[in-house]
Amino acid sequence: MNKLLKLFTTALMLAFVVFLFAGCGDENPTKTKGSTSKTTKDSAAAVSGGKVEKMINQVVAVTDQTPNDFKKALEARRPVVVSFYLTGPGDDAQVRTSVQGLKSRYGGRVDFFEFLFSDSVRYGDLPVILKVSTSPSVVIINGQSQVQIAWSGWVDSQSIEQGIVEALSTPSR
Repeated sequence: MNKLLKLFTTALMLAFVVFLFAGCGDENPTKTKGSTSKTTKDSAAAVSGGKVEKMINQVVAVTDQTPNDFKKALEARRPVVVSFYLTGPGDDAQVRTSVQGLKSRYGGRVDFFEFLFSDSVRYGDLPVILKVSTSPSVVIINGQSQVQIAWSGWVDSQSIEQGIVEALSTPSR
């Protein structure tokens, strides 16, 4: 019985060590290094799923189906944050809370749009224009109407804030 207990304890400790070291690599996609502009774009490619990262530096082209308040925000040449979410899932709730917190901090200088992914009437063709296909998704557009950075899936508040700061520092057209 004593040998069985030692074997079980050893196996349990080994499993703990494996799980402990499993996430210790330097593969954190939100970790920043060096210059913020390049790092943010590299981070977007690493963090993003789907095709959202392909929009970075692309000018947002609106259509007749684009919501008018979004068009007016682009015309004002201020940065715009667009987020898509679903109710319920943990990642969506966390990202939404982060965006709402940043809205209270940057709301006077940045326009924020939140869209429930199931409310296609309200957001019109924005998912097509911004190449968003999943939730949560966050897209930051600078004053030149270019996508500054975009994430599809969970993203931390600090990364979103860094994207907002960079969009604010980009001169308007």
